[in-house]
Amino acid sequence: MAKQMAFYFDQNRCMGCHACVVACKDWNDVKPGKASWRKLNVKESGAFPDVKVFNLVLSCNHCANPACTAACPVGAIYKRKEDGIVIVDRDKCQNIRSCAVACPYGAPQFGDDKSEPVKKASWAVKHPVQKCTFCWDRLDDGLAPSCVAACPQRALDFGTVEEISAKYPTAQRTAVGMPDSTKDSNGNTLTSGDTVPSIFFKPKN
Repeated sequence: MAKQMAFYFDQNRCMGCHACVVACKDWNDVKPGKASWRKLNVKESGAFPDVKVFNLVLSCNHCANPACTAACPVGAIYKRKEDGIVIVDRDKCQNIRSCAVACPYGAPQFGDDKSEPVKKASWAVKHPVQKCTFCWDRLDDGLAPSCVAACPQRALDFGTVEEISAKYPTAQRTAVGMPDSTKDSNGNTLTSGDTVPSIFFKPKN
């Protein structure tokens, strides 16, 4: 069976500091602007004095069955066989954005004229799709993804699906704020089926 890299997120530890978001932008040289590869979502429930806050940081979940690859008609998004990481080929992207519609998690991102003022000669369009790469370049050097390394509360971790399952045997596949893995960004059922996101949680109660 092929290896599948996965994230782990402890919702109880996250304090919403955005360190992971900033670290991701810094390492991957994502310029200030519309595109953000990792995002913090906050949900609140209850009423004073019984109020709860649920933080959830998500990037691309490098799904076992990624809807983005199924939706892209030009093959600009593909899944690596050796580790299950979902990669974009920016040279192939035609800015059709069907990947963004298909993805339940908002992973595919697009820049603008401020963040990408100069179009690369190899690009077919001005602002091709971009997204989390699981910091495969850091993995190759034996380092953790930038988001995991930056978290001061150690709310994030990573490993193969088998490693995460062994290290966190009570981990769950969902948490408060996690989108439905079977529906696209518009709430429609995905014809390609459940995306099976490669992320595990210790949810906050």
